[in-house]
Amino acid sequence: MTQQYACLVTITAQSLAIDFRGKCVAAILVATTVAIASCSSGPALNGKHELNSQTSENNLAVDSVQTDVLCEPVTISNSEPRYTFKGHTGRVWAMSHSPDGRYLASGSTDGTIKVWDLEAGLNIQTLTSHDGSVRSLAFSPDGETLVTGGDDGMIRFWDFPSGHESRVIPAHNQVVRDLAFDPLNRYVASSSYDQMAKLWDVESGDLVRTLRGHTDTVNTIDVSPDGELVATGSGSVFNPPADYSIRLWHLSSGQEITQLREHADNIRELVFSPDGNYIASVSDDRTLKLWKIETQEVIQTFRGHEGDIPSVVFLGCGDTLVTGSYDRTVRVWNRETGMEMGQLPNHPSQVWIVSFSAQSQTIATGGNDGVIRVWSIQ
Repeated sequence: MTQQYACLVTITAQSLAIDFRGKCVAAILVATTVAIASCSSGPALNGKHELNSQTSENNLAVDSVQTDVLCEPVTISNSEPRYTFKGHTGRVWAMSHSPDGRYLASGSTDGTIKVWDLEAGLNIQTLTSHDGSVRSLAFSPDGETLVTGGDDGMIRFWDFPSGHESRVIPAHNQVVRDLAFDPLNRYVASSSYDQMAKLWDVESGDLVRTLRGHTDTVNTIDVSPDGELVATGSGSVFNPPADYSIRLWHLSSGQEITQLREHADNIRELVFSPDGNYIASVSDDRTLKLWKIETQEVIQTFRGHEGDIPSVVFLGCGDTLVTGSYDRTVRVWNRETGMEMGQLPNHPSQVWIVSFSAQSQTIATGGNDGVIRVWSIQ
């Protein structure tokens, strides 16, 4: 499976050049563009994990997934968004780029899913089957399916690009908070306010297994790029005592591997790095933390936001991260130094979600004002 990524170096009135020698490195100040590295598959990185934990006999086959990346420099203009999409009448809670980067799907408290064409700059579909807010959505790796989840506890499968609703699963007793596909398009992982995470068979819609252990809302879930691990993050104000833990699970067995506990408040989102060696997590404690999976330790804590942080993405090679916050900022961070490298302008309200696509060369942000802003990479 070939994957492409991009590494953002800074977002300011000035920018940084990239000196590429096997990875993305900030070098010198240049004019008014931002240096980025567009990445494609190659032999530079090894995304395999070396966690020592016994797997149960109830295994599902996990095929090899190519996660290696190489970087080449490109630039973006950071003065104004390419598009400002207005159409939702409630806050934007979820977004996902299609694998080819042409489309952006968004979910809102207004109960709708909207699909935006990033080439034409238009809303091409509005999907309306959920009863209540749409909290989560994800495109399948082959781009043929969009899954959505929300307050009604349902996971809905939509054929893409037709927009036909092909399946409805009564997945959870409470809100479906997050969704993620495994990289081989076998399973959809879901997390919920009901304190559980689940794996669903994409082909049949059947429940494969339930991941039990969290004692609080499971806010976020992700699957590693090699398809071997599932990560979940927890915490809420509804179920004291709070469970501010990240848990790692074997996808094939459902066995819990470990618990990671460093955050002091609700864990709002976590994501694997493109090479699969790290997890980035953000929290209501207003920090971004970077975990090294092999050692199961925090190796960097990023501070600077003045509000809760509900969203984080890796840009490409994993050397750069972007966070969105209630403090109305989208901030860019250097993974190695922990330093803030710049901010995206023009956010008049709380930012709830950030999405990135190297294929369409765009970063999208959404939040409390219901407006989606799309930034171009050139």
